[in-house]
Amino acid sequence: MAYRRVLVPLDGSELAERAIPYAKTIAKTRGSELILFTVSIASAEQLDRPMKAYLELNAKELQSQDIKASTAIAYGNIADEIVSFADKNNVDLIIISTHGYSGIRRWMLGSVARKVLCGTCVQVLLTKSKSPKVSHVELKKLLLPLDGSPFAEVPIPFVKELTKGTESEIVLTTVCEPPLVPSYGDRPINPSWEKHRDALWAEMQKEASEYLIKVKAKLKKQGMKVKAQVIPGELGRVADSIMQAAQKEKTDLIIMTTHGRSGVSRWVYGGVANRIVAQSMQPVLLIRPSMPKEPEA
Repeated sequence: MAYRRVLVPLDGSELAERAIPYAKTIAKTRGSELILFTVSIASAEQLDRPMKAYLELNAKELQSQDIKASTAIAYGNIADEIVSFADKNNVDLIIISTHGYSGIRRWMLGSVARKVLCGTCVQVLLTKSKSPKVSHVELKKLLLPLDGSPFAEVPIPFVKELTKGTESEIVLTTVCEPPLVPSYGDRPINPSWEKHRDALWAEMQKEASEYLIKVKAKLKKQGMKVKAQVIPGELGRVADSIMQAAQKEKTDLIIMTTHGRSGVSRWVYGGVANRIVAQSMQPVLLIRPSMPKEPEA
């Protein structure tokens, strides 16, 4: 599925505008049309006129950079209208900022973003309003967390589409938690329970490494620039390990899978995705596993 139409919800605030640089980058590399969109709680023309002018001004600025851009306005519940517009207008991606209040109408961006994520079938790129403001974005390095399951591999075709024709590097990352090994009280064994645990852990890391090598080889054959890493993590802190890896690698985007219309899924790692969405300083691209279409060749 190509990124033909990208929806950028705005409310006139600087916080919401954090989404625009990401939209511009995708539009320039993929030839996407950007739809600058707002939701008004009132339908009075005199109240809408300033916001329409604001959207048109931003659209003209994008058009001056040879980016296809249009505007649209709807009335009603903010999150519901964003989801409805995306569904009815064949939108391929929604880019929206998270955290904080913003704008004259004071959209509660964190709440709106969560509701959109839970309600839409469309991919959602969440930019972080708590991260430093930037005017230009380059998606040079993308982090894709994998756990060995087909479910976690769902984003791969979309990563290929997003990076096609670029020099972007994909960082495949698996976090390997230490195994839980029962000690059966104080009964000694040879080797010790600790050595038994470490041996199991080493075998788990070896299997994870072999898995990533296979995925890496497959992606390299498709012309993608790929790096693979297995991170020995702490028990119950997989999300922290992934976020630390994203910062250490200086990745520009974390790409993960969501599930259905119920929002962020629970992986085998538990609430990993939820924590990353809430706490990561890097933007996060969330992709549904049930999308029937794949990127065009």
